[in-house]
Amino acid sequence: MNVSTFWRRLAVATACALPLGCSPAAAVTCPTDDAPCPSPGPTYQADVGPLIATYCSRCHAADGGVPGTLLQSYEDVTSTKNGRIAEVRWQIKACKMPKAGEPQPTATERATILGWFACCEANGGTCAR
Repeated sequence: MNVSTFWRRLAVATACALPLGCSPAAAVTCPTDDAPCPSPGPTYQADVGPLIATYCSRCHAADGGVPGTLLQSYEDVTSTKNGRIAEVRWQIKACKMPKAGEPQPTATERATILGWFACCEANGGTCAR
């Protein structure tokens, strides 16, 4: 890490540690429990796909910052290869993705994605398209 990056990160960390140093919009609400499968359950095409496109697909593309982990389609997101589906679910639940500094889903949007994953699990691994 170069010196300017160090000081920039220190300034942000210090500002966020002080009262009122970070705007409420910068805060990310992470779920504390596993989301239940809602009724009716969300579908990939209508509910989850647009959120993945908005918050994930720019970086998780062949020419993005994370080209080895594509998140461009239903098949990409639901892949069981190398535990992909479990990893995507965990990253979203733990608020590890999207990375800090990137646009973040609202708590409701995050709950929609996690509810869809819960329905996948409840349906024996079959996720609603």
